[in-house]
Amino acid sequence: MTVSTLAERQPAFLPNHHFGGPGNIGNPAHRTLWLCGIEYGESPDQRGSENEIADYSVAMQWRNWTYNRNAFKLIAAIEGQDVATAQAYAGEKKIFESNTSDYFQTNLFPEECRNLETWSQDAQLRTGFKDKQDYLARIRSTCFRQMHEQVLHHQPRLFIGVGLTHAEDFCQVVLGRDVTLERHAFSVNGHPKTILLHPGPIPFAVVPHLSARSGLNSNEALATAGRLIRDMIQKS
Repeated sequence: MTVSTLAERQPAFLPNHHFGGPGNIGNPAHRTLWLCGIEYGESPDQRGSENEIADYSVAMQWRNWTYNRNAFKLIAAIEGQDVATAQAYAGEKKIFESNTSDYFQTNLFPEECRNLETWSQDAQLRTGFKDKQDYLARIRSTCFRQMHEQVLHHQPRLFIGVGLTHAEDFCQVVLGRDVTLERHAFSVNGHPKTILLHPGPIPFAVVPHLSARSGLNSNEALATAGRLIRDMIQKS
């Protein structure tokens, strides 16, 4: 199979692209908390029983992925819980596990890549784009408006974008335009941390990556970020 160029064909996922992922996308009658990353990544390893893997169980998420463990801690803090009890809280609420829960996990870009710089031959064949920047540009120009309409339709009670370098992308998807977000800086053991906030009908936060060394990588950082987001929600 020959890899197409950007101009030769429109990939099948583009015309009607929708947010996907585990958990409950919600609706205005049952508004859910959305955690939105950039793209699927980290380890593909899913250590667990067939049932755990099929259910995307909290136990499997906690065991396998730093990103999800820290997401549970951040969410626990936002919900007014102690981050030390995050695993128990996630299990009780079935975070991302149940399609009737109060939580939804998704990503901006649909293709799986192990890191942002990766663009494998397999990804080229799946998407029809030789160059990742062309792929990203097409998603932004073709899908972000559709995704913004989905956000308005589903009305999440909180939208958390994960990845400060993609703050403008998250603004386009959540708000439909570029907006200057409130910058909140704090320090943990001498290491500076920043989160971006925007109160409103759909409260919106952008946080550093949840599994990077420079991100929200400690209980104290996650607890502080969670408290700031909680305070913002209460003012919305």
